Amino acid sequence: MPKDEFSEKELTKLWNNFGRKKEKQGERFLASTFSMHKPKLEKGFVIAVEVPNQGMQVDLERIRVPLLEYFHEGLNNYSIDIKVTVNEIISDELAYTKEDKYKKLKEKNPLIDLLRTKFDLDL
Repeated sequence: MPKDEFSEKELTKLWNNFGRKKEKQGERFLASTFSMHKPKLEKGFVIAVEVPNQGMQVDLERIRVPLLEYFHEGLNNYSIDIKVTVNEIISDELAYTKEDKYKKLKEKNPLIDLLRTKFDLDL
């Protein structure tokens, strides 16, 4: 079986395409996992993905076989494997609610709070 070399850029392109494919199939939650968490290429053609909770890990493990087939064919490398790990620190970095998003923006630029109060804007 072929073991062609590939770049992390090629891997990311296929990762994003697979996510869009899942979105078109109506699997929006799974598609968001693909858009929010990017894979990293490790030694030995291992694709490493860190997710913030076990639910996302279970979802990725559930589609492991079709995902591997997609990468095997798309990258012409049949030695690829996927490693999904849970990193709960990631969940602290993600902003889900309007308040979380505003807090993140305020951390990046404190002047945003001045604009919000000056123009009497709601979140």
